[in-house]
Amino acid sequence: MNLQAPDLPGDITSDIPDGFQPFVHNGRFADCIGPFYAKALPEGGFRYLFKTAAMHANPNDVTHGGALYSFADHITGHAVVNATHRGCATIKFKVEYLSPVPLGTLVEGTVELVRITRTMAFLRLRLFAGDLTLMTADGAYKLFAPFDPAMFDPLNPGLGKEEPAQGTEVLPELPEGFQPFPSQGSFPALCGPTHYRRDKDGGFMNGFQARQMHDNTNNIVHGGVLFTFADDIMGRASSGITRRMSTTIALNVEYLAPAPLDAWIEGATEITYMDDRFAFVRSRIFHGDRILLTADGVWRLLQPHSYSKKTEAAK
Repeated sequence: MNLQAPDLPGDITSDIPDGFQPFVHNGRFADCIGPFYAKALPEGGFRYLFKTAAMHANPNDVTHGGALYSFADHITGHAVVNATHRGCATIKFKVEYLSPVPLGTLVEGTVELVRITRTMAFLRLRLFAGDLTLMTADGAYKLFAPFDPAMFDPLNPGLGKEEPAQGTEVLPELPEGFQPFPSQGSFPALCGPTHYRRDKDGGFMNGFQARQMHDNTNNIVHGGVLFTFADDIMGRASSGITRRMSTTIALNVEYLAPAPLDAWIEGATEITYMDDRFAFVRSRIFHGDRILLTADGVWRLLQPHSYSKKTEAAK
């Protein structure tokens, strides 16, 4: 299987307000889905921005929640590193989605560092467009050893690290029984694509192949990729059992172990409660015997699906 990183459309860098400067190198994945921008504030800290485009789409052609989260994860990490001059890793996030985001939207973000201890940083985030709040989140980061502040460039967090590889990736054959979902949307396909296998007991197992383009700056899979995979399969679980479309309202994730590049990663889901309006879902993302991420979330149930023969084949 051959997959190539997408080309950036010309209009994705248009309409950027004055004062915002692009990040130079953020790791392969963030470089692929950006550009992301930052503007230093007179009182300290930064305001952040990116413009959503076709590559960020979900199957309904609005911005995928995983794209918003990937931006949020990147800028919160940047805020922590800039304030502490220490490396960090995402531990957990509690995310709430408040409004759909059309493609072509200029999404801005602010980060508030609530508390910094010897080993942890706790923060709040808000993403917005104009006066409309799109997403809020509370997060926690683990802090690592300090580094020389002189070696830190606020707009080049990947300073001194390997430049992203370009070109087509040749992926291994899929594990037996797995096949891709027929309709994914651009962003889940970029983070995956997501595959499924129907098991003998009637349940499903999901999986995706981690690739080099999913790299963060530390040669492991970016947390936004794992989040998007979990969000995708949990939403499919809620839609599959109800035969209704659904949208993510809230999603809580905990990162338990780094995910290796070039690995086959799987995910299982469980519906814990459902009524006529909402579905509550859990997920576990793992590689072999190692759990990488756990998640629980709430999906709002919408109108019934209009099923085609292709959709029926994917059930």
